[in-house]
Amino acid sequence: MKKIAKFSIIMLLMIIGLKVNVYAKPNCNVNIQINKTEINKNEEFTVEVKISNIQSERGIIALEGILEYDKESITLIKMEGQNDWSTPIKDLSYNESNGKLVIDKKGLAKGDETILKLVFKANETSKKNIIIILKDITIADGTLPSTVVNTYQYITIKEGTENPIPNPPVDQKPDPKPEPDKNTNKVSNDTNISNKDNIVGGKLPQTGSNNIILITSIIIFVTIGIVMYVKIRNVDRKSLIK
Repeated sequence: MKKIAKFSIIMLLMIIGLKVNVYAKPNCNVNIQINKTEINKNEEFTVEVKISNIQSERGIIALEGILEYDKESITLIKMEGQNDWSTPIKDLSYNESNGKLVIDKKGLAKGDETILKLVFKANETSKKNIIIILKDITIADGTLPSTVVNTYQYITIKEGTENPIPNPPVDQKPDPKPEPDKNTNKVSNDTNISNKDNIVGGKLPQTGSNNIILITSIIIFVTIGIVMYVKIRNVDRKSLIK
C-alpha cells in the first residue's frame, strides 16, 4: 500500500506540473510614446505603440485594446502596423465608434519593438489639455490570452481652450504582469476576455493544441496509474498467498 500511495503522489505532482506549464499566460509591457507632448493647432504628431519585456516562450502574436482620445480636439489621420504587425482596418479590425482594435503579427514578437504607428492632427478648435489612452489591453501568444496594464500620455495643445487636466483610467486589477517601465505612465485593468466584446465578432488568435495535449497526457497518466495499481495489487496478493 505504501508503494501505491507513493506512486499516486508522484502521478498527481506530474499532472499538476504539466497543467501549470500548459496554462502559463503570456505577459509583456505595452506603452505609447509621443514624439512631442506640446503641439500647435493644425499640427500633426505621431504616437507609437510599443511592446517590451515579453514573457512568453512562444512570443506575442496578437493584441487587442481600446483607443480613447478627445475627438473634438484631435483627429486620427492614419494608423499603420509596424514590424510585420497588421494595420487596423475600419469596420473590420478597428471599430471607430468605440475605439476597439485588434492587430496581429506575421510570426511571433519575441523582443522589444514598435507594433503600431498612429498619426494625429490637432483641430483648429481644441482643448488645451488632452489625454490619449490605450486601455483594456489583451495580448495572446497563440495559446491563452492575458490582460496587461493600460497606458496613456498627456498632450498640451498650445492656445487651446483651457480645461481641467483629464483623469487617467481608474486603477483595476490586471493579470499577473512584469514590472512596468519607469518612464511610462500606466495603470492596471481587470479586462475579462471571456466577457469582452471583440471587434466584429473576432477573437484573438489562439489554439486548442495545449488543451488537447493536457487532456491526452492526463488520460495517459491515469491509464498508466491504473495499470500499475493493478500490477502492484496482484503482486501483493501473490505474496500473501505464499
